[in-house]
Amino acid sequence: MQLAARMAGQLLLEPAESALQAAEHMLAFQSQDFAAGRYALAQRSAAQESRKQVDALFSEGRLVRSWTMRGTLHICLAEDARWMTRATRERTLRASATRLRGLQIGTQAIDQATGIISSYLQEHGQASRSALFKALNQNGVETGQQRGLHILQVLVLDGLICQGPIPDDAKLIAQDFVLVDEWIARHREPNDPLAELLRHYLHSHGPATLRDAAWYTGQTLTSMRTAAEALGGVLVSAGSDDRGEGYWVIAGSLAHRELQTTGPATLPLRLLGPFDEYYLGYADRTLVADEPMARQILPGKNGMFLPFWLEQGRAAKLWNAETAPTGKIGAALHQRYLDFKAAR
Repeated sequence: MQLAARMAGQLLLEPAESALQAAEHMLAFQSQDFAAGRYALAQRSAAQESRKQVDALFSEGRLVRSWTMRGTLHICLAEDARWMTRATRERTLRASATRLRGLQIGTQAIDQATGIISSYLQEHGQASRSALFKALNQNGVETGQQRGLHILQVLVLDGLICQGPIPDDAKLIAQDFVLVDEWIARHREPNDPLAELLRHYLHSHGPATLRDAAWYTGQTLTSMRTAAEALGGVLVSAGSDDRGEGYWVIAGSLAHRELQTTGPATLPLRLLGPFDEYYLGYADRTLVADEPMARQILPGKNGMFLPFWLEQGRAAKLWNAETAPTGKIGAALHQRYLDFKAAR
C-alpha cells in the first residue's frame, strides 16, 4: 500500500496531463543532471512530450532551473523559484560557509560580481556560464578553482539570477542564465513558505516522514515539526516506517486516495533515471531498495545515482544502455529514456 501510494503521489501510476502540470504538482525536480531532470518531468506527463517540447518550456520562461534546496539544482515552475530559494537560502549558505571562506568569496566579492553580472545580463538578456565567467574575469573577479561556480550559486540564492532558456545550438545540458526579475513575469508568495514546502512535499512525495521532509528541504527536523503544526488538519497519518516514525500524506492527495482503495495493487513497470525523486527524495530509501540494490544504485558512495528499473514499486535492476528489454512496454520505456539522454 505504501509503495502504491508513493507511486500515485509521484505521478508514476497516473501521469499529469502535461509536463507543466507535472512540474506544478511535484513543485521541484532534482536536476543536477539536467537530462535526467527533464526525463523525470516528461515521464510524469500523459502528453508524452519530446525533449524538444520540454526544452521549449524553459525557453518560453515557464520553467527554470535553480539551486532551490540543499544547494542542489532543481527544475521548477518559474513562479516558484524565488520563494523557494528565499525559504532555504539561510541554511544552504550556512552549509557552504567554510567552502566560501576558503575560496575568499565574501561580501565584497559578491557585491562586485552582482554589479558585473547585472550589467552584463541587462545588456545581453541571457548568457552561458562561460560568458559570465569571462565577464567576471575581465573585471577582476577570478573564477578558477570552482570559484566562479560558487559565486553564481550565491547570486542564485540571493535571487539575482537563475537558469532559464536553452540555446538553439545546445546539445545535452547547455542552459543560459537570466536575471530573475527580468525573465520571470510573476512570482508566487506563500504566507508561510516552510509550511508550503512541507505541504507540497507530502502532497507529491507522501507517504513520507517529517525526517524525510527535513532532509529533502535542507531544513531542521524542528522546523518541519513546526510547519506540520501550522498545516494542522490537512495532514493525514499513513502508518509508520521501520523505526516507528510516522508516515504522512495530505488529505485528498493522490497518495491519500490510493491508500483508501481496497485490494492488492498491480504497479506498472517504470524506468527511473539518475537522481529521480521517487528514490532520491527521501532520507530513508529502504522502502524502495534493499541494501544490495542501494549499493548498486549508488556505487562507491560517489554521489552518482544510477538509473534503474522499477518493478512493483521497488528497484529491481540497473538500466543497461546496450540492452533493450524484449517486452513491448519495457522496450518503449528504454527508447524514451535514450531519447532524453542522448546528445544531439
